[in-house]
Amino acid sequence: MTRAAALIRAHAAALQRWQSPFHGFTSGHDPRSSDAALLVLTYGGLVHAARHEWLNAGRRLIDRTYIDILWHVQHLTAMRACRAEQIAAALDGFIRDRIAPLWDQLPGFGDMQKAELSKHWVADMAQHCFGSLRSELAASRLLFFLCPMLPLFNLSRGHLWALEQQGHSAAGDGYHAFADAALGAYQELTASLRALPRPTPSYGDPAQQASIQVLLSQGDWWDRRVFDELLRQTAADGGITEQAFGCNAGGQMMH
Repeated sequence: MTRAAALIRAHAAALQRWQSPFHGFTSGHDPRSSDAALLVLTYGGLVHAARHEWLNAGRRLIDRTYIDILWHVQHLTAMRACRAEQIAAALDGFIRDRIAPLWDQLPGFGDMQKAELSKHWVADMAQHCFGSLRSELAASRLLFFLCPMLPLFNLSRGHLWALEQQGHSAAGDGYHAFADAALGAYQELTASLRALPRPTPSYGDPAQQASIQVLLSQGDWWDRRVFDELLRQTAADGGITEQAFGCNAGGQMMH
């Protein structure tokens, strides 16, 4: 399969996930499990919190139900050490201590500054939001939707394998090395990815959809989402099962 054909296939799969509920969550018909909805429920939750002094009327800034949905979609339900409520509680502190102080400055950060911040936040979240476990895999998945303005990539054993097939082997299993390798592979495809059509916001009220539209049109989250699908399909074509994109009971990469 040519690279162009592979990108078209990955784009079609990403569009399907954007607009359709995830078949593996409850009945398979919950609209909150589409990518369009998850972006509103996570990133949109930050936008809402930022407008209300990082408060949410006594509730979690990101509801545990939304984390549970994301965990199903991302095949992370094998994690047993940290439940959704624990993650939501720890995430409140992470958001107020790490994200809130830099929120207004983030749009002005340069590419290198954003990349370094992404690596730092993945490591920091892995340590502080998932108990004593340093699960950078889980942190990368959550931050990918929570902070789509940052150049984050989803980490897993399957992603590492797919990068190797593309000639971009990571120097190690940690997120820092993985992100460097992923960025190299991604940059080779940047022009082709940017030429692909963007999706239309389809979840939330008009204000939420307008916020997501700005994100999609001005940032590269969608390009990285299609790139993620390309890696998943590269792995699948090589006989790598979906399990390789999940985690073990400790929330760490499968071996």
